[in-house]
Amino acid sequence: MTETLTTSALCQLKLISDDEVSAAVDAFMADALAPPFVFKEGYRLNLGKAVRNHPGADDVVNRRKLGSQLLRPFVRAAILQARPARG
Repeated sequence: MTETLTTSALCQLKLISDDEVSAAVDAFMADALAPPFVFKEGYRLNLGKAVRNHPGADDVVNRRKLGSQLLRPFVRAAILQARPARG
């Protein structure tokens, strides 16, 4: 069985661009319940699940009074550490 790579590893392999990661962060910030985000190379990621599975991001996102500028780095970290599925 092969290991599913993280979004960060896929970025290093140039299969996902930094612009796509930024678009995924924007999508989550606009709607935490958005459908899975699909990257150009066919990788898809449930953004809400990625944030919920990241302890730091989940904790920070659930704080009601934090502004989006404080949330973005945590959401980005969760997306970069998540493992998108192919197809």
